[in-house]
Amino acid sequence: MIFWRTYNNKLYPIQNVDKLGFSVDNPSYIPDEYLKQENFVILRTCHGLGDWGIIAAFPRKLKEKYPNCKVWIPSPKLLKEMFGELEQNWSSWSDPFQVVYTIFNNNPYVDGFIDSFEEDVFNDHYRIYDDEKTQTPLLEQMLKFWQFENCNNIEPELYFTDKEINLSKEIIHKHCDGKFGTLLISNRYKGEGKELIQQKLDEYNLPMFYWTSTPDSGFEFKKALDLRHIDTRIQLCIKTLAAFNIGNQTGVNDTIANYAPTYTIPRGDVGSNYIKSEIYL
Repeated sequence: MIFWRTYNNKLYPIQNVDKLGFSVDNPSYIPDEYLKQENFVILRTCHGLGDWGIIAAFPRKLKEKYPNCKVWIPSPKLLKEMFGELEQNWSSWSDPFQVVYTIFNNNPYVDGFIDSFEEDVFNDHYRIYDDEKTQTPLLEQMLKFWQFENCNNIEPELYFTDKEINLSKEIIHKHCDGKFGTLLISNRYKGEGKELIQQKLDEYNLPMFYWTSTPDSGFEFKKALDLRHIDTRIQLCIKTLAAFNIGNQTGVNDTIANYAPTYTIPRGDVGSNYIKSEIYL
């Protein structure tokens, strides 16, 4: 894989590496001069919803440590200029670069979305890993590069408007009376853990809001509403209000795992995508 430097709105391949970042045994850290400016851009080099979702607490952590800092997120326009040739890598989304709006809209710790930046931005390739601790969340690795000592309370977080919350509650009340769950079976699902998912569906025995890659997913459950045509932020909000969420590993469920019990069938070793609040079956 290629370690990328991001400088003046452009990608620069630095070298081929076996693992991104710097080992805890030979670490490098973000320059003090950059931190003193307190003008920070958060940049990922992958653009699925979960790619951004798992670092959604980054703006808050920066504001906690640097109360007077500015925190900026690259706009879809800027991301398309930088990563447009790689857009097919995130083909699950019709326009993957819009994901930053899905994750960071209404976030009180974000000062805005920017169309350009000057000099270096330290993207997610700048991290410190420990080969003895393979399931270390990506944000924790990034924070260590940013010279953070406190890497607690970094679970993914979202901030919904009152309008989004009210609409979500209206949809819920229209289609069920009382507690409910959500089921998400993505197009990556190959049948792994089917019995474990069905066991949880039977155990909770609740009406389910669902999104499945095929109409006949092979699971038996009480159907409340197919979420396929519901706005993504509203889907996420509904999931935060559920009694439980379940499915194969997806960025959507990774992003809301801290709000309700969320059971996941992982795709092998979750590695730096590990979410402490998620329940892996």
